[in-house]
Amino acid sequence: MKLGFARHGLQFFFVTVGVEGRRPVLSRLVDEKRRHALLPLGEMLKAALVAMHGAFPAAAISDFIIMPDHFHFLLIANYEKDRGFNPLWATHRLLDAVEVAWAGRERTGPLAAPNPALGSASRRIGPIAAPNPAHGNIVFYFARGGSGAQPPSVPPLFERSPYIELSLDSRQLKTIRRYIKLNPARAIWKRRHPERFTRFTNLKHPILDPSRRWDAMGNPLLLSSPFLVHVRLTMKKTAEEHAAEIEAILAKARCGAIPVSGFISPGEKELLRRLKAEPRARFVKMTPFALPPRYDPSAEDSRELAADRLLILSGFPPGTPDAREGLRARCLAMNAMAAALCARAQGAAVK
Repeated sequence: MKLGFARHGLQFFFVTVGVEGRRPVLSRLVDEKRRHALLPLGEMLKAALVAMHGAFPAAAISDFIIMPDHFHFLLIANYEKDRGFNPLWATHRLLDAVEVAWAGRERTGPLAAPNPALGSASRRIGPIAAPNPAHGNIVFYFARGGSGAQPPSVPPLFERSPYIELSLDSRQLKTIRRYIKLNPARAIWKRRHPERFTRFTNLKHPILDPSRRWDAMGNPLLLSSPFLVHVRLTMKKTAEEHAAEIEAILAKARCGAIPVSGFISPGEKELLRRLKAEPRARFVKMTPFALPPRYDPSAEDSRELAADRLLILSGFPPGTPDAREGLRARCLAMNAMAAALCARAQGAAVK
């Protein structure tokens, strides 16, 4: 994996790591509290994340969530302290340390330090002790180098292809932090209502243009409403300048109308925020890109999908790039699709 970023100041990296074989060994979900309860391996992983501060002076973990079969964390790298710090390398060293510590625990008990023979003693940083309420002090050995491969005596616990995303601005950083915070709730929503998170491939409906491929997630019955209303609020005006139009659309939504939009411009985003605050409002969210095979909706959209009042819809074929290049043209095409399907819905109602 290659990351392009500036090696100065603070850089923020959103890291996702899965358990080998996606085994639910880190935590369990508690439905009634919409949170997670850590299992012993999850407790050890939490302690290792805390110990990262002592192992790498340039690194800090600000937010993290440990799910049953994967975990996320926000890694802050201070390149004023270490210009050569590599987030992918540090993530592999974290996984090495947990696997070695866990192997030592299984061999000699929960409070024991790992056997140095399991790792490379000549290259380890440590020991780094991290307090853990369940086990006392756990000792981690963070290796200084190496490929990340473990000796045969240490079975792999984690996948060695972590997903790392660079956060570029405060808005994206806020979204990532909210994603981490709501991850347990999202998992519970999906477990309770799996059908509402099913990705429909090549969806068919009388109001959808049959010459296009339509993929969707959410409530497809919204397309059968005769009260679909296309919403397009120009980027040339602020949300405040669209206030009257937003209020008019909200009034229609309270009476059963279903807004259809990409919700991209400032005015459309404000409308979407207001729609989500209306408990009876329903809406169709169009996307200016193709839905990937493993589409993962945002935390905010997941809440509305679970409530069965949202349909996410794409009329773009697979392989359409989700990038800024050509975005304007795709947005114009998306708006044309939205207007056409709303016109068809209203025409079908008249007939």
